[in-house]
Amino acid sequence: MNRIVVAIALASALAGCAGKLDYIRPPALGAAENSKIINKPRQAVWDAAVPQLGKEFFVINNLDKSSGLINISYTGDPEKYIDCGRIVSYVKNARGERTYDFAASKQQMTYEVMTSNLFFLNRQMNLEGRVNLIFEEVGPDQTRVSANTRYVVKRDLTVRDVREKSQSRSDVVNFNTNTSASFPPSNEFGDTATCQASGVLEREILSNIR
Repeated sequence: MNRIVVAIALASALAGCAGKLDYIRPPALGAAENSKIINKPRQAVWDAAVPQLGKEFFVINNLDKSSGLINISYTGDPEKYIDCGRIVSYVKNARGERTYDFAASKQQMTYEVMTSNLFFLNRQMNLEGRVNLIFEEVGPDQTRVSANTRYVVKRDLTVRDVREKSQSRSDVVNFNTNTSASFPPSNEFGDTATCQASGVLEREILSNIR
């Protein structure tokens, strides 16, 4: 009897249902500028950069003055520093119509997808950016500083159906400054994404070095 009631309830819930799921890839970006020339000796630029970077939200992992290398990292919200396109999900059922339109790099999003059935998704994105700063002497009073980033992006996805049955998966992609990488699609939920560096992280770091 209970199975019949559940079946009737599900049939009623799905009557008149419709849904559409779209993914919009990020626009192609030109190569981001990831170096600058400073008209000061390398020693002076280095000595000013270390305390300044320490004041920001970056973590300094390693310093090697002889080779001119500083390794720093950022961990947290990816939306400001990478572009993963947009996800648009339209759902229509007895509860009405809903449209979810959000950046695929958004740190956390709860939304619905209607494919063969109605699914409730909780999606989380996290970024770790590992940056190598290279200080090169161009001349006695000129220094080139370059920022090269390794982006490590993790996507955690939990999917729940109308019967409260859930499943989870995690995926990680890696890419460098001025490159991109794609997450694998998550079956019928269509949650693929191509992520690329926006160049903002490199610009922010270089702006702190004068």
